[in-house]
Amino acid sequence: MTRPTLDVIKVFLAEPDRELYGLELRAETGLANGTLYPRLAQLEGYGWLESRWEYAESDERAGRPPRRYYRLTREGAVRAREEAERADRVHQSGGLRTRPGLQGA
Repeated sequence: MTRPTLDVIKVFLAEPDRELYGLELRAETGLANGTLYPRLAQLEGYGWLESRWEYAESDERAGRPPRRYYRLTREGAVRAREEAERADRVHQSGGLRTRPGLQGA
């Protein structure tokens, strides 16, 4: 598991039922857009995350674009915990993994 991917899933695992949008995730992970959004797309492709767009009149009045919210799926929460625990064990043992241990559902 790559460090950026692990950083993203740990934010979701802290509050598994919480929906987060990109700016919140950037603030919590410290990842740049070019690193964050590919991870979100990857995790959504695996079925670990689901997303929805927020379209509201308040968006237009606030002068901001619609937000895309992400949240863990039930399976995603289980798989993310497993991968985070595995990555922590690898890290504690001093081993390095260069390829993500993620697999599609």
